[in-house]
Formats: sequence, structure tokens, C-alpha cells
Amino acid sequence: MDRIHRFVFEHRRTLAAVFAGLAVLTALSALRQQPAGTAVLVTSRDLRSGHVLTASDLRTATVPPSARPSHSLDRAAAVGRRVAGPMREGEAVTDYRVLEDDALSGYGDDAVLTTIRVDRADGLTGLHVGDRIDVVAVDPDGESKAAVVARAVEVVTLPRSSGDTEVVSVGIVTTEKVALALATAALEARFSVITSS
Repeated sequence: MDRIHRFVFEHRRTLAAVFAGLAVLTALSALRQQPAGTAVLVTSRDLRSGHVLTASDLRTATVPPSARPSHSLDRAAAVGRRVAGPMREGEAVTDYRVLEDDALSGYGDDAVLTTIRVDRADGLTGLHVGDRIDVVAVDPDGESKAAVVARAVEVVTLPRSSGDTEVVSVGIVTTEKVALALATAALEARFSVITSS
């Protein structure tokens, strides 16, 4: 045992160098075994809902192939599109996160994009962009009956599911008349949504 201790003591610097070299080789080997990354278009800063994307709003990030989201957009397809909801810096740009170039095309000349505030607990579970909903005004004091303010309106923007706020914004397509009715109802009521057929 003394012989081993003496050997280690006498050659401690050489042994330290050998072990350091082995650690470097192990690290390099692990790096070589990792799969090559893939490029994904992400936001370069926080963006508000409705913001029109420009080249300066976007950058490319490298992620493992398994982390690449499906339906991600390239720069040419993203620039000029409107953000469908708030986006954080570094969030991947996919077809669900932006609206078509003209989100109101095909809705008629009187269509407007209207935003309503809804409690997360009031009908947002399972709701998707493209769904049709009825918007119900509910008296928080319970003094008057609930009333449908908008029928079969299409959802075009939704909040991120990971948000932690209780009240969120939902974008819908309505007429100007319905938008004014919603704005008036919002002064005294809270909104709930019902998926319509």
C-alpha cells in the first residue's frame, strides 16, 4: 500500500495531466455524439398582439431536431404577417401564432377585429382559433339575466395557454354594430363564451 501511495505522490502531476486529458476527450466525444441542430425562426423581442412582423422582429435559433415545432415558418412567410397574440422573445414563429396577410379577407366589408376580455375559467378550455362562439354577458352581481351579445362569431386570436393571468384577451371577427354592443356590455358585465355549432 505504501508503494502505491509513494508512486501516486511522486507522479501526481503526470497523473493529474492524464486525468485532465481524459476529461477533455470524454467531453469532446459527448459533443460529437449530440445530433446536429436545426434552424428555427424565433422572435427577437417581446411583441404585442396585432403587431405586424418585420425582419428586425425575427432571428434564427438552433435547436435539437426533436424540439423543432411543427408548422414553423421561414422568414419570407413570416414578415408582414400580424401576430395573433402576445409573443415572448425567443418564441418560435408558427402558423398558429400569426394571422394570414389579410385576416379579415372573406368576412365581408363590414367585418372588424374585436377584442373581448374573458376569465380563463369562463369557457376558454378547449377553444381554438377558427372556432365559432357565442359571447354571453353575465352580471357579476347577479341582478340581471345573462344575455347573448354576439352569436356564432369566429375566434381569430387566443392567449398563450401558459399564461398565468385570470382575465385574458380573445380576438373575434364581428360587425361594427356587434363590436359596439360588446363594448357597451363590457362596462357592466363580464363575458363568458360558449362554443357554437
